[in-house]
Parts: sequence; structure tokens; C-alpha cells
Amino acid sequence: MSNSKKRLFDLSPAHRLAKANYMPRVFGFAASYVVITLIGLNKGWSTWNYALLGLYFLLYPHFVYLASKVLSGKKKIEMRAMMVDAFMLGYVTAYIHFSAWMSFAFLAATILNSIMVGGGRQLAIGLGLYLSGILAFATINSLVFEPDAPFYIEIIAMISILLYIISIASTFYAQTRSLANIRMELEKKNKALEEALKELEITRSELLEKAHKAGMADVATGVLHNVGNILTSINVSTSITRDILRNSKIAKFKQANKKLKENIDDFTFSNPQNELLLNYFLKLEEPLEKEYDRLKEQNNRLTEKVNLINEVIAAQQDFSKADIITEEINIRDLVEKAFTLQSAEFKQQNIKIKRDYHDIELVKIEKTKAMHVLFNLLNNARDAMKEGKNEDNILKVKCWQDDEFVHLSITDNGVGIRKENLSKVFTHGFTTKRRGHGFGLHTCANYMKGMKGKISAESEGIGHGATFTISFAKQRESKSAGKEEDVKDRTPQE
Repeated sequence: MSNSKKRLFDLSPAHRLAKANYMPRVFGFAASYVVITLIGLNKGWSTWNYALLGLYFLLYPHFVYLASKVLSGKKKIEMRAMMVDAFMLGYVTAYIHFSAWMSFAFLAATILNSIMVGGGRQLAIGLGLYLSGILAFATINSLVFEPDAPFYIEIIAMISILLYIISIASTFYAQTRSLANIRMELEKKNKALEEALKELEITRSELLEKAHKAGMADVATGVLHNVGNILTSINVSTSITRDILRNSKIAKFKQANKKLKENIDDFTFSNPQNELLLNYFLKLEEPLEKEYDRLKEQNNRLTEKVNLINEVIAAQQDFSKADIITEEINIRDLVEKAFTLQSAEFKQQNIKIKRDYHDIELVKIEKTKAMHVLFNLLNNARDAMKEGKNEDNILKVKCWQDDEFVHLSITDNGVGIRKENLSKVFTHGFTTKRRGHGFGLHTCANYMKGMKGKISAESEGIGHGATFTISFAKQRESKSAGKEEDVKDRTPQE
């Protein structure tokens, strides 16, 4: 079968309005044709009148329905057909000399169709077209008023009107039943959707709890890594102290001191050995002083390392106490805690931090999520600078605010981001790392959205570093979180 034949018989469904109007139009027009034919026979019309009226009243309804199945703009076709109906019914009303019952039937059909489809606006259009049809006939022929007709014709016209109204009402009833069934089906689906939403809410709560624990696990892992690096430094200091003690001059000093005690009663400067012993005591001060300074230095380093371990553990404990609730947070303090937790990694990569902290307000956020975002951004910055392989690794951190948000930007001088990838970095599964999974920044974006905040990325391209900015919505009545500070350049605490 050819394509043209296939398109001819492969018809699409008609518009629902065309379906609803098809049978009432076929029945109503057929009944109208019968009554008009009786009126014409009574008035002695010529045969050609019946042929022309037959084209409209008997064939036209089928052509409209077929056009709705074949052509595009299906609703427009039916709406235009209804306008043609209103005009033609007005024309035929004048054509039959305003026969009372048929004129009433045509006017009623125009009103019913217009109101059911388009309300008052469509009614005004329909009545206007109905009157236009009457005026069109008046411009061609003179208007003749003969409202009376033989009794049997009036009876048939009244019966036709009643049957047409019944047909319209049946169509309306069928549509109402269909809408009722749809409503019942929607109620069932809404109920199922509500149950599904309850299950999703439960699942969401469980996922939030798991995400909180996963975030704590990430922090705990970082803490253990940091503590391990600090312990390495402690081992170095301990080894140095052990070597100092092993090679200490104290043993020889004690030996010389013992010799002096044994000969203290007979000690004279005329004895050459006593002179050597005295010279040895005089020379011993400098190496013992150096030895003391080295021991003091290593002791201070050990004290610093132990204090740093305490700070790291305290920061982790403070973070682990954070429940899945919102609380007032100083973003600057949160950043400093993140630096403390990652201080060993920053020291190992020799990363220099430039802080630019301005006067900001407290923000009400979920501490766990905010810390998770900071960890991801700082980890990404370290990885970017490691990959960039610059002589100086510099991380710039800036806090400021405007009328709506408190902002925190983290800028690295690492490898940078391709411009075509800037719009993809927060997409689930997107990553440029060899061993990356593409979840980190996507999770950060979801967390910031959940806290009614924003996150954005900027980069001039490969080799120019990158800036990530997170913005937290300000409270209507907020407390100040700190005073403006000058820009400070310092490295993280060892």
C-alpha cells in the first residue's frame, strides 16, 4: 500500500469536542431537514431548495467530523464549525419565514451549543452570528414573517426540539459520568500518591540520618589522618630528643664531677690534672647550653603537637554533636574549624592561606551540611593545587555580606576549570578526576539548596585557578558575627 493511501485511511482520533457535538448535530440537522421539507412542501417550494438544504443539513455534519480526524488544529475546526452553524441557522430561520417552532429550535440550539462550549463570551459570538445570518438573508431576499404553520408540522417540530434537547442532555450526562470516573480515578491516585509521599518522607529522614553519619565518618577519617600526620611529627621530635639524650654531655660531666669530689680535699692548681679538669668544666657550659636549648625546642614542639591533637579532636567532637537541626552559626568559625581538621594536609602541601574576613552576621543553617560543603570545597581546592604543580600554593578565603546573603568564597591557584565545564560541575555524575565519582559538588549543591542558599563556580580556564562561592540567606534579625579585619597572610597551625 502506498504512503498516500495509508495516510488517507489511517485517521487520528477526533477532538473530544467534535466527538461530543457529532451525534447531536447529525440528529438535530436531520430532524430540522425533515421539518423544513414539510414546511417547503406546504408552501410549494421548488425542488432545488431541498437539494441545497440537504447538502448542509445531511452531509455537512459528517464532513466536520471527518475534518476533525484528518486536519491539524482539531478544536479550532469544531469551533469554526459551530460559528458556521450559528450563521446558517439564522439564515435558515429567515429562509423559512420565521416559522415559530423551528425558529425557536434554531435559536435554542445556538444558545445551548454556545454556552456549553464557551460560556457567555461564546454565547455573544453565537447570537451575533445568528443575527448576521438573518441580515444576510435580508440583503438577498425580503424578510417575510409567517410564524404559523399547519398543526402537524408544529407537533413534529416540538417533538424534534424535545429529542434534540434529550440528545444534548445525554451527551452532557455521558461527559459528566466520564468526568466523575476520572475524578474517582484521580482520588485513588492521589491517595496512592499520599502514601508514596509518606514513604518518601520516611526514606528521606533515614537518608538524612545516614548522610549525617556519612558526613561524620568523612570528618572522622580526616581527623584520624590529621592525627596520624601530627603523630609522625611527634615521633620525629621524640627521635631527636632521644639522640640528644644518648649523646648528652651529662655522662662525662657526672664523671668529671665525681673525679672532682674525690680530690676536692687535695685540690691544688699546681696539679696538671686538676688544671685540665677545671678547663673541662669551663668549656662544658656551651655544649650543655646548646643541648638544653635543643631539648627545650623539641619539648615545645611536642607540646604544640599535643595541643594540636586536642584541637583537632575537639573540633571533631563539636562537629559530631551537631544534630540535623538548624542553628545560628558564625561562618568564619566554621571555616577555621575546617582548617583545623585539615591542617596537616595543608601543611604537607605547603599551602598558604590568605584570609579576608569582613563584618558578617550569624546565619541559621544546618551545621552538618555546611561542614560537609566546606570539606568538599577545601578538598577540591587542595587537589586542584596539587595537580596545578605551582611553586606557591595559595588559598584565598573571603567572607562578606550584602542585603540578602552572607557569602564565603574559596579561591585556589590550581589547575582551573574549563569554561565549557562550568555549567556541568554541579551535575550528578560529572567529574574530571580520574578516580572521582561526581557526587561531591552535586551533593553540595543539593545541601545549599536545602538550606535556601546558593553555590556557584568561576574560572578563567585551565591554569587560572577556580573560585567557589557559597551564599547563605541572612536572617531578618541577625546578630553580628565579628568585626572587620584587615587581610592577613598566614599558614595553618602546624
